[in-house]
Amino acid sequence: MINLIQKLFRTPTPDSTLASSALLNKAPNPGSPSTIQEGSENAIRRQLVQVLLRDVIRKNGIPPQWIDLQMLVVSSSSRGAGLYVRLVIKRWDQRLMNYAQALQNELLTDITRFEPQASKWLHGISWQLEMADSCPYTTLPDKTFWLEPATPAVPVVPAAQAARAAPVAQAIEIAPAAETSDAQEDLNRLFFIRDQEIGKSAGELAPVGYENTQPSRL
Repeated sequence: MINLIQKLFRTPTPDSTLASSALLNKAPNPGSPSTIQEGSENAIRRQLVQVLLRDVIRKNGIPPQWIDLQMLVVSSSSRGAGLYVRLVIKRWDQRLMNYAQALQNELLTDITRFEPQASKWLHGISWQLEMADSCPYTTLPDKTFWLEPATPAVPVVPAAQAARAAPVAQAIEIAPAAETSDAQEDLNRLFFIRDQEIGKSAGELAPVGYENTQPSRL
């Protein structure tokens, strides 16, 4: 699978979208004990996660400047060396907080769908809050606050589902559609290369139910 991904990212150009994306990993911190070397397998895996995260953000209409991506080299006694995905939240928004778990699950699903061996090198996902002054909650409330029952959040119902459930048209606030970005093109190329590799590994065997037609004997 690594050879497959290398075909996509073999010849990056100076004006590559990955280089200009707000989700591109920042330059390594000089104080960091472990960094990802360019051209290594970990660098390729980082690029894969970047593309998949960009696609999740694009198709769900989340402003890309709200989330930054960092990849950390980690090692554990039980699993050995690997990578940790860190999602850095740059902008406070209650909606993003409510659906952070759903975003994480969708990203993990996409990574595993494209790279079935991800569990061997992906150790997990962490979150970091760097919202500056955009978050209005700067101090903790009184301890009695936590004794009160929390108000359940109302999930956002997709417009198509709401239309089927209610015959009366209602005004629904819909986030502006994100412009088609190069993330989708990157994914299309990635899946195209993967399908080619799968076809080669399958050999010349015809799929069941699609064998060449043979004349019947009289």
